[in-house]
Amino acid sequence: MSAQMDPKTTWCLVCDASRAHLFRTKPPGHPYELIASFDHPEGRARVVDLVADTNGRKPVGGTRGVGVIGARPGGFHGRPGVAPDTDPKDVEAQKFARDLAATLERGLDAHAYEALVLVAPPRFLGLVKATVSGQVAKRLEETIDKDLAAMEPREIEKRVRAEREG
Repeated sequence: MSAQMDPKTTWCLVCDASRAHLFRTKPPGHPYELIASFDHPEGRARVVDLVADTNGRKPVGGTRGVGVIGARPGGFHGRPGVAPDTDPKDVEAQKFARDLAATLERGLDAHAYEALVLVAPPRFLGLVKATVSGQVAKRLEETIDKDLAAMEPREIEKRVRAEREG
């Protein structure tokens, strides 16, 4: 007599840099259950709206030292309005990826899933994969590099099933 095994619970995270939907699937063929949706409007914002203030001045060239090659008598001179060192949209994408990774970590800690499927556009998919912990990464069963996060949940389910089965 063999014991009936419970089908493994799989979480499917469908995301982009500004929104995400987290689904739970149990037995194959059963509908996906939407367990959470996340919105990160900063990921859709224009760069000009993400930068709170004008860029500052950065020092260029020279030091105040006497006899030092390249020294400028008046010290540092700055360039007004220099470009930021990091693209504000990339910063927002990284923040959202960390938030999603924390959600996946909490789910794993609570034994809420055994396997994980990630669906995202290629660039954000790479960012999420690089952000999740090693333990979450071990549960990663499949990745799908598609941009489906803006779709309705039923359409997402249909497209993810087609990708996974095809």
